[in-house]
Amino acid sequence: MSLRDWTLIFGRRKVGKSFLIRKYLKHDLYFTVTRDLQAFFLDGEIRPLQDALKELSETLRRDGTAVVNEFQRMPERYWEMFGPLSQNGKLVLVGSSFRISRRVFDSKSPLLGLVIPYRMGLIHYAETLHAVRNPLLAVLYKDPWVISFLRDVKDLQERGYQLYMVTKGLVGEVFEEEERQLTTLYEAILMSLAEGEWNTSIIAGSLAGKGIDITASSVSGYLDVLAGLGLVDKVEIFGARRRARWYYRLSSPVLSLMFYAEAKYNVSVTERVGELPLGREVQFAIGELLAEKHGGVMAYSPYEDIDVVILKDGKPVIGYEVKVGEIDRREAERAISRIRSSGIPRVGLVSLRDKPKFEVEESLGPEELIKVADEIYRRVLGQ
Repeated sequence: MSLRDWTLIFGRRKVGKSFLIRKYLKHDLYFTVTRDLQAFFLDGEIRPLQDALKELSETLRRDGTAVVNEFQRMPERYWEMFGPLSQNGKLVLVGSSFRISRRVFDSKSPLLGLVIPYRMGLIHYAETLHAVRNPLLAVLYKDPWVISFLRDVKDLQERGYQLYMVTKGLVGEVFEEEERQLTTLYEAILMSLAEGEWNTSIIAGSLAGKGIDITASSVSGYLDVLAGLGLVDKVEIFGARRRARWYYRLSSPVLSLMFYAEAKYNVSVTERVGELPLGREVQFAIGELLAEKHGGVMAYSPYEDIDVVILKDGKPVIGYEVKVGEIDRREAERAISRIRSSGIPRVGLVSLRDKPKFEVEESLGPEELIKVADEIYRRVLGQ
């Protein structure tokens, strides 16, 4: 890993920021700012933050590389020290909140013009699929922390309670780092998205049924906040019948599935998980992969029931039907009809079980998906 400039790497917790830095960036100094404003070093030593900053200053003056993890915890009164050092060494600031980017690049910030931002989200599906060679498991591994918990998709049911408690805790940390509490309102919105609700009016109605008085326009504003925090994705809606511009969904497949488990099965109490909507998570992971393949933008057509539409310059180039299991002839014929009647020039069929054997422009099974991931991996990383 090579960084030429002073850099702020930010993103929500447990997306692999610290691991990436420690393993792939050669550094001379690395410490983490603790919650009680001390410095924790890799050798386990804990020292006063002022002492760590003095060593950081010396490291930069020697043209060394210094890394400050959990930088959002550092009081802004210390930021002034970086200005005189801006021509020296290499500084990497790592923050576990999205608010830190707004603070650093505020017009009054002492760091404005000294560092460049790098936002780090979930791992791309092409990368996880290239690594694990399993199209279904690769969907779950987009969240790197999940790798040590899950060895098989069945573990979602068997370890559902533990996974839900972890995901809820991670979400809570996002709000804590943003100086917010995980309110009933935000949690209710996340639960609604996990249940497959995405239209702001429908979400507002659902929340009203739970005793939360809120308008659709307010829901839209809260969803934008959640998108800014890295918890929600906005997918463009395609189709002549569309009545909204965006389809809102949870960014993390595991977070989506575990919040669904809480909404559907009350997993935090029962500790049991039934069937989960894996197909929905597969659909959007495959859409991400195919958008990278074609160099386009992924869209979704909920009204026309088209799983993935790839757009270029705002125009559709191909539409896909995506299935975890086998696509039979009747399903294939219906999908082809829906896609062509929506004005999409090309049709693709995707199955995670076997390559569909029907006359369409693209037919992808698990082996073909892995080849696509390998091609993207080589193209992006040059390997």
